[in-house]
Amino acid sequence: MKPKFIILTPVYNDWVNLNKLLIKINNIFVTKIKQKIDLIVIDDFSSQKSLLKKSKFKSIKNFKILRNSKNLGSQRSIAIGLKYIKKFYSNNYRIIIIDSDGQDNPAGILKLINKHRDTNNSIFAKRGQRKEVLWFKIFYEIYCILTFLISFKKIRFGNFSLLKFNDLKKILNDGNLWNAFPPSLALNLNKISSITIDREKRYSGNSKINFFGLVYHALRVFSVLRFEILKFSIIYSTIIYFIFKNYVFFTIFLFFLCLLNISNFSLALFNKKKLNENFDKIKIHNSSNS
Repeated sequence: MKPKFIILTPVYNDWVNLNKLLIKINNIFVTKIKQKIDLIVIDDFSSQKSLLKKSKFKSIKNFKILRNSKNLGSQRSIAIGLKYIKKFYSNNYRIIIIDSDGQDNPAGILKLINKHRDTNNSIFAKRGQRKEVLWFKIFYEIYCILTFLISFKKIRFGNFSLLKFNDLKKILNDGNLWNAFPPSLALNLNKISSITIDREKRYSGNSKINFFGLVYHALRVFSVLRFEILKFSIIYSTIIYFIFKNYVFFTIFLFFLCLLNISNFSLALFNKKKLNENFDKIKIHNSSNS
């Protein structure tokens, strides 16, 4: 049976950019894939009103806006959207997750689908060239290297992905999805493929990410990888203790590792409970006539 597709995208006041994105997505599905889609928009408690019109997009069969009860961020908005899809959709669907600001190039959707047809796996888009400011590129590289060193997991991808419905069940059952989407994929999916897609500029406006936002994102990723980090913390501590024989350095190193692990397990508490609580508070808007 030919799979059906759902586009899932989080948005916070980026309705103009989302409209531009949907025009491009609509063109791809009308002219190249030639298939109807469902669209689920997670409104992350925007202060601006949506101006989306389903009638503009011939490829959209069903269109729903799920509005969070408060601002949760894109990662947690995605978690709520995936829980909604798991509850109301079936195995024949494939979920394409894409950011609403234009940084995820919609032309990559066709690449994701073609790769999925070749492998029958879920697919994530590795980030190629980036168009952010220099400071962000530098600290993002530091974050990627540090993540690998303390967990041996390569997390060089974001939200842009295609998920099989069965894989969706796996990452939701894990409970870590509330904190961060990419490491939840890396931990729970054994069969997953990748393609490389360059990160583009936003269609308009400025990015909401800042240095502290990047640090908080890194800490949430670390919390998902907490058991891997704990394991390698023990390994690194043992190596330093027996090889360097420097007890002052060992004590300082152990202190920072303890802080990191305490932070990881603290952030991970009540993940499933928080996801369920916030999911129960969403407002669902059927947009068939809007």
